[in-house]
Amino acid sequence: MISKINLTGANAVRFQGNTNLLEKFKENLKTQDNPQVTLNGSEALANYNKPAVKTGSENLKPAENIDCMIIKNIPEPVVLKGDEAQTLTGEKILDSNGKLEAISVKGEKTSKDYIFDKESGKVESITERDNETGLPVRQDYFGSKYNTKTSATVLEFKAGTDKIAKETSFNEGKPIHITEYRDNEEKVIDNSLSNSGKLQWVEATDKKTNITASYRLDEKGGIEYVTFRDENFNPVKEYGYENGKPAEVTNYTYKPLKNSYGITTENIALKPAEPVKIPEVSSLDGEKRFRSNNTLESVITKNGSKKTEYLIDFDGKKVKEIKEYENDVQTKNIYTNDSGLLVIKDFKDGKLHKITFLNKSQKPASIMEYTGYKENNLKRTVDYAADGSYIRRYSEENHPEYGNITMEFDKDGNLINARTENRQAVTEELKD
Repeated sequence: MISKINLTGANAVRFQGNTNLLEKFKENLKTQDNPQVTLNGSEALANYNKPAVKTGSENLKPAENIDCMIIKNIPEPVVLKGDEAQTLTGEKILDSNGKLEAISVKGEKTSKDYIFDKESGKVESITERDNETGLPVRQDYFGSKYNTKTSATVLEFKAGTDKIAKETSFNEGKPIHITEYRDNEEKVIDNSLSNSGKLQWVEATDKKTNITASYRLDEKGGIEYVTFRDENFNPVKEYGYENGKPAEVTNYTYKPLKNSYGITTENIALKPAEPVKIPEVSSLDGEKRFRSNNTLESVITKNGSKKTEYLIDFDGKKVKEIKEYENDVQTKNIYTNDSGLLVIKDFKDGKLHKITFLNKSQKPASIMEYTGYKENNLKRTVDYAADGSYIRRYSEENHPEYGNITMEFDKDGNLINARTENRQAVTEELKD
């Protein structure tokens, strides 16, 4: 019998890259950026059941052998002792307030910059650079829930460039997800492993077509099924396997559903923030602050009750973050994350109200609206197609009529999937 897809628990369909903006960046607010996120069963089921247009699906066939998609040479994570601020021998670099920001340790061929969290005093990242070119060779990030003293994420760079060649995520020192960027093949390869080290998923994304082929493996390493997905991760075609060979094929199409909810892509009130251009450091004119090694740390400009703070990266060459204030209360926070998305956080009364993600073309990718006093207390979300051309998903919590509702739309605004959960959650702040 052909193995059927299990869409619950650990076997839920996974979303990756910029196709799972909401899920990925909710997690990023709390911890280090992890390039792979596993959705829960209901989320995976909703997206798996979402039909897709089968444009060109007749040409989608699984590879006969996936050995070339299995990533080799997985890096070893760095293990910290926890007392690096006292034991490292190198140049100590202080911020403009005299706090330790980094220790630079120079080697024969490369140098390592240990960047410290100013609150805890612990290492939060290590950047290794080539002494001749100054280009990065490797970056290790720490600080996630299970990786406070071992690398949570390791980035390896293509020789002589600042382009990422491989990205590896760890859980308690063990690799759980590896992404390899094969520019010569115009492909992105992903491998996902269980906590016991078994390879569970192998994926290949074609950069020309944006089609992803996801291979689900069984306990013995054999293929259970292969799902082809478009750039929004909608299933286009799927092959079920039996005795190691394709035995069943499913093509996905859809028919619009009747929209009886009164919510359409035209009347959704949650709108993205306006695009913001990150300025060149050389164009900034204002109060300048410097680190102890004389690199520019920040530039502050003022206009009446408004203040803007431009934070400069460790090299003193690029603006890494912009913070806006009015009457010394923060109103906006802007930065570009590791995926190249522009992140714009809007605040009300000093509390996080909305986050907008814009893609590299300055088109909307996702919007997240918050309520209450907790950063993870989501109210409404809007996800856009990969090119930002239309709304593909809308979610709202505690809708007065439908409770928790999630709706998905096609490019013409037709409703193609909806689910509701009429469960109300009321949070009260406790007082002494």
